[in-house]
Amino acid sequence: MSNADEVRSPNDPRLTRRQLIEAMLASGGVLAAGPLLAACGGGTQATPTPPSGQAPAASAPPASASSPSPSPTACATCPSPGASPGVTPTAGEKQAEEVPPQQPQRGGTIPTPREQTVVVDQAPFTIFDSFNPFIPNGWQYNGGAQQILVENLFYWLPTGEIKPWLGKEWKYNSDYSELTLTLNPKVKWNDGQPFTSEDVKYSLEIQQDPALFGSGIKEFDSVETPDEHTVVIKLTKPNPRYHQRFICGIIGSFIVVPKHIWFKHNPKTFKNNPPVFTGPYVLDRAIPSQLMFVWKKNPNYWNKDEFDPAPQYVVYRTAPVPDSEVQEFKRGTVDVASFDYTHAMAVKNGGYQNIIITTKFRDPCPRGIHVNCDPSKPLLSDPRARWAISYLIDRQKIGTAVWFVPTPPAQYPWADYESNKKWSNDSIASKYQLTYDPKKAEQLFDELGAKKDSSGRRMYKGKQVEINIITPVAVGQPEYVIGQLLSQELQKIGIKSSVRALSGSVFSDKQSKGQYDLLSLWICGELFDPAQFYSQFDNRQYKPIGKDASSDQVRLKDQKFQELILKLNNANPDDPKNKPLYDQALERFYQLLPVIPIIQTTYPKVYNTTYWTGWPTDDNVYTVPLEWWGQFMFVIGNLKPAKSS
Repeated sequence: MSNADEVRSPNDPRLTRRQLIEAMLASGGVLAAGPLLAACGGGTQATPTPPSGQAPAASAPPASASSPSPSPTACATCPSPGASPGVTPTAGEKQAEEVPPQQPQRGGTIPTPREQTVVVDQAPFTIFDSFNPFIPNGWQYNGGAQQILVENLFYWLPTGEIKPWLGKEWKYNSDYSELTLTLNPKVKWNDGQPFTSEDVKYSLEIQQDPALFGSGIKEFDSVETPDEHTVVIKLTKPNPRYHQRFICGIIGSFIVVPKHIWFKHNPKTFKNNPPVFTGPYVLDRAIPSQLMFVWKKNPNYWNKDEFDPAPQYVVYRTAPVPDSEVQEFKRGTVDVASFDYTHAMAVKNGGYQNIIITTKFRDPCPRGIHVNCDPSKPLLSDPRARWAISYLIDRQKIGTAVWFVPTPPAQYPWADYESNKKWSNDSIASKYQLTYDPKKAEQLFDELGAKKDSSGRRMYKGKQVEINIITPVAVGQPEYVIGQLLSQELQKIGIKSSVRALSGSVFSDKQSKGQYDLLSLWICGELFDPAQFYSQFDNRQYKPIGKDASSDQVRLKDQKFQELILKLNNANPDDPKNKPLYDQALERFYQLLPVIPIIQTTYPKVYNTTYWTGWPTDDNVYTVPLEWWGQFMFVIGNLKPAKSS
């Protein structure tokens, strides 16, 4: 591998959880389930200091502090879709324009009364003229569209509650081959037309087209609409989790569009501008020169009797560079900031009173190490070697000294949400404690026959043991530093080791082809139930090293685990009788340890209370506090003017 493969420049593309999600969401991909469906990190964070006595292999390029995350690679590099056929804006709405992306030194000027407006700083925006969620570069999902324009049938909350919204309920037939959705009869589109079962049917059926995003929707034979508020989906095979596609879990879910508008256009090119959806806000204007979307409260919103947000306007804008944003925040220009924790604490410690910093909401993906378990790797294919690697990880040190904010160790391969407690089993976990114990690690390698020679090198079958680590993040970022620490520990016990930061495309190719020993990144997949997570170890899609694998990229082959995975796939996660099956799968996961949980993932969020109160706090995380998730609508709905509170 050449040095060109390493991440050296801030302009190098890097594969992140957020980019994976955004690449899908930029085109309306289904995010309700599946191993790639991770939530992404919050605001941009300061680069952590490498461990004492160890310098990074190269100077760490600072994360772009102007935004909470990189914008989607596709959106930044591809042309915007062509213009849609003529659509006349409704009253009070303006056609959006299209301009090349920019990086502002100062934030855009707010064009609405400040005391009536919530101002949200976000990642760089590039698409201003299109609101089509089904095509590449079809919309700027994180500019407010996915949050306060689009609504979902159901919403997942961190407490475990599933909140009905556009939908009222779901139910299956006895063998889970048929799903019936009951819709809320009150719902109307923002053009005043009723929201009906025909809209859901149309939206499902157009996504059968492989040119449109929605491959996760194609598991049905037919859709029937016995009345305006009932949808009956006949599945190609029994699936007790099909309803999860309609729950806003991570960022969004299956998106319904109005048939009465879309059927007149080609979904592959239609811009849906001005956008017609059901949410409490409509597009007032997009201002490309200011990198800004202005959303105005819909006076005819279908649910205003029960959900009537106080802000008249919500402005989503591209965040300026951090120094500018900090000053604007202190002047009360910004309500939801994107600057990092270091800047936030400097603002707070500097005496600014109107700041809330939340640190209690977890990203769904703990940080972790993925191990290449392919049978061709004689050591790593043995669970004892994987446990030895786990014993070399000091989770307490990582959680307190490496991560952006203090965060606890991860014992389970999922976030420690209240909703996940039902999947835990402390009696099982207590038998498989993920502790730091280098002596135990050496003992396990000795048992495997990988013993030290007279020079201290650990040998196996006549060759020095070598275990290398790759990561998709920049040198100096936490996942890289985690890899450094592990590499150091491996070297201490006589194993040759290195860590490399690879560009996104290079990393993705090596992960898919199995051309790695260890990956330092994140453990994703579980939100509604662990079967989502375990599905990534389904070895029916096994491919030998060198071949692209869409699933089982750790190349684990274990018949007992495979049988449990298949049973879970057909088990109703809401039936308590299936909990023993989940416990068996959890124990088998620990025995095999194909991925190694390290720490929970905590990202801070920063809010300003000058104009609005009611933000999520560490004492009351009443919904997902992240401004790019669909649940952020409930944050907007909870706000009250500061002067009247």
